[in-house]
Amino acid sequence: MTAFSENSIAFNNPVTNPFDNGIILIVDDVPNNLKVLSDTLAQAGFEVAIATSGESALQQLEHTPVSLILLDVMMPGMNGFETCQHIKANLKTRNIPIIFITALSESVNKVTGFELGAIDYITKPFQQGEVLARVQTHLKLNQLSQSLEAKNTELQKLTEQLEQRVTERTQELFASIETLKQTQQLMQLVFDTIPHWVGWKDINSVFLGCNQSLADALNLSSPDEIVGKTDYDLHTSKEESDSYRMCDRRIMESGQAELHITEQWQGADGQQMWLDTSKMPLRDAKGNVFGILLVTENITERQLAQEELKQQKQNLEEALAELQNTQVQLVQSEKMSALGNLVAGVAHEINNPVGFLGGNIQPALDYIKDIFSLIDLYQQEYSTPSKIIQDEIEAIDLDYIREDLPKLVSSMREGVKRIRDISTSLRTFSRADSDRPIACNIHDGIDSTILILKHRLKPSETRPEIKVIKEYGQMPLVECFAGQLNQVFMNILANAIDALEESNIGRGFEEIKTNPNQITIITKTSEKKKKLIITIKDNGMGMDEQIKSQIFDHLFTTKAVGKGTGLGLAIARQIIEETHGGKLSFDSVVGKGTEFIIEIPV
Repeated sequence: MTAFSENSIAFNNPVTNPFDNGIILIVDDVPNNLKVLSDTLAQAGFEVAIATSGESALQQLEHTPVSLILLDVMMPGMNGFETCQHIKANLKTRNIPIIFITALSESVNKVTGFELGAIDYITKPFQQGEVLARVQTHLKLNQLSQSLEAKNTELQKLTEQLEQRVTERTQELFASIETLKQTQQLMQLVFDTIPHWVGWKDINSVFLGCNQSLADALNLSSPDEIVGKTDYDLHTSKEESDSYRMCDRRIMESGQAELHITEQWQGADGQQMWLDTSKMPLRDAKGNVFGILLVTENITERQLAQEELKQQKQNLEEALAELQNTQVQLVQSEKMSALGNLVAGVAHEINNPVGFLGGNIQPALDYIKDIFSLIDLYQQEYSTPSKIIQDEIEAIDLDYIREDLPKLVSSMREGVKRIRDISTSLRTFSRADSDRPIACNIHDGIDSTILILKHRLKPSETRPEIKVIKEYGQMPLVECFAGQLNQVFMNILANAIDALEESNIGRGFEEIKTNPNQITIITKTSEKKKKLIITIKDNGMGMDEQIKSQIFDHLFTTKAVGKGTGLGLAIARQIIEETHGGKLSFDSVVGKGTEFIIEIPV
């Protein structure tokens, strides 16, 4: 290190450090302190920059990306507190973590530092190990916070996409309202199965109809009771009715929908609730607006859940300050928990509409049968219909409809059954573990995991389908933590798919087809029936001795940056060996593939 001056000095170290996320800036007017701190951090694999005054530190921050600042309080000129104020006042640097280093140990000085935005305090004389541990901990916390923010952003985007799909599908549903007037009873039945409140008005904001959910919310005996009424006739104040009327008029004049209007509303029973309403213009075949469609969702539970989520987030942030060596395990645990919640949520959301469809298919078939019987009776009683009716029968091809419509509904029934099977598999994979082992069927967990990964097994433009060969033996129920075992299956199968895709690099479609990718899963019991043995084998490239010696190490991965954390197999081994008292081993031969062996005591 060269002489200490007002200019920045960067220390580049080629050692790769898992906690390195940029440059650590040390601000101190004492050269000896600078040397000790910079040497300690550089030896630990961090890139370091130094400044000997608050002014030079502010100058560096304008052009140097910094991940954390070690800031001395007692400095000539601009002291540490003043420097911290300037840093936190700058939008570009306000989120950089600051740790004060000072000989001041009075509580008032520490409080001042924390009030200015510092995250920690180290008093002189300091221990090098303590400084290094605090730097590593706060860098990890900062990374975890950024990761959490990115996940929240991604979740918000997915929510917006889903809401957009709901809006688009709702508009498509009502686009053909004019042609569906002849089947008004069937359409009303469909609307009544929708859990949201649905209503439609004419161009004068007079209700033309609604579904049963909205009628119940307004304390009406039936949806027909709303016909001819306006908002002023319902359980709303004049101010609310005026607002609804202005919104309707604005939408019909502009022809543009207004989505997700959030408001508080008091129901007929006096209960306060939060509503999310979307209003869309209704158009006739010529594109002219003739009314308005409103779809309202009661989001009271969601609002309460969001408040609870905020509280949980606050509790999590407070708990993060106490985490040290357990951070790596927590990240992986939260990742799998989020996947399980997502899968469980998807399965739950599938069940509701599938239940509606499944419950109404048979009544629909009965109605169709009754309608055709009525048509037959009509033709029998009036054997010579008018020319208009004959032309219409020929135009719609009544005989074909009579033959095809029951088949169409039967196909829908088969589709509903398939969706239910998928939902069952999703719930099997995502089931939460209790505080004690529960007797489970291992095959169910493996099958549900394969279903989750099925999209990665399908053929693509560059390769045929990855075949999964299952050779299941007679397996007794085993007491285990099923959710954790599913996590093990997920990690091993996902790694097998990654290995096969890596082995396909540089090979053509026909070459791969000649020696197809495949994963073989074999289950059996040991000779003395005292343990279950599960083997998962791929025919990929295999692993060399260097990789095999590190395969279960924390943070070790052979995947590209951003595609692997190096935690999957380490966590899998912990689940099998520590939680279940079993054994996880493997055998790999370069050029032939890899086989993982899971042994679980019965």
